[in-house]
Amino acid sequence: MINFYLILIFITAYLIGSFPTAYLITKKLTGKDIRKIGSGNIGATNAFRALKEAGKKKLALIVFLIILIVDMAKGAGSIFLAQKFFPENLIPILILTSFFVVLGHNYSIFLKFTGGRGAACLMGILVYLEPVSLLVWGLPVLFCAIPAQIILEKMGKVEKINWKKPFEILMMVIGKQMAGRMAGLILAPIPLYFYNPQIFLPLAAGTILLLIKNIPRFEGYFKNLKSSSTVK
Repeated sequence: MINFYLILIFITAYLIGSFPTAYLITKKLTGKDIRKIGSGNIGATNAFRALKEAGKKKLALIVFLIILIVDMAKGAGSIFLAQKFFPENLIPILILTSFFVVLGHNYSIFLKFTGGRGAACLMGILVYLEPVSLLVWGLPVLFCAIPAQIILEKMGKVEKINWKKPFEILMMVIGKQMAGRMAGLILAPIPLYFYNPQIFLPLAAGTILLLIKNIPRFEGYFKNLKSSSTVK
């Protein structure tokens, strides 16, 4: 019976993760398939881009925040259910629950196994387990992405951003600066391990899927850097 409930929790986490927030909202507001817009990613950043392209600039930021919050809630909600029904042997269950909710987000059963990259779900897991851990995890990404952006701007390899606008910096970190972001995502679990090893393990399970989903885009990004000597 216990095994049945375990399987049920993991299936539930996968289905919660599979809920295609960005796809549904973008489809409702623009009539377009988000998978055919911008990066093709089914996430808050690409939805923001889709609404801007549709001329809904004022609405874009609100939609970005709604999608981010809902996708974070998917991660937090899955962990809540796991804790509620399996208070014993919790760490292994949290590891698998984290894995399955990110798996659902990245490979949604409702969208023919396409999806986002899972960062928002991981953020929700961290906020739910211990809010400060989100900062511990996020700072390495920020510290890697910003220097990478500055260096590549000076080399003329990437489009310049307005450093006076915090939101543009945020968009760069989570949406554009693939070189720095990938380095940051690889390094981010390390300080989290020293901060709280029990949170590190569930985070690491989801991070594996996050990195796998980012590989194709990183390869394309790297090819563009090699082929371009300047950005107009």
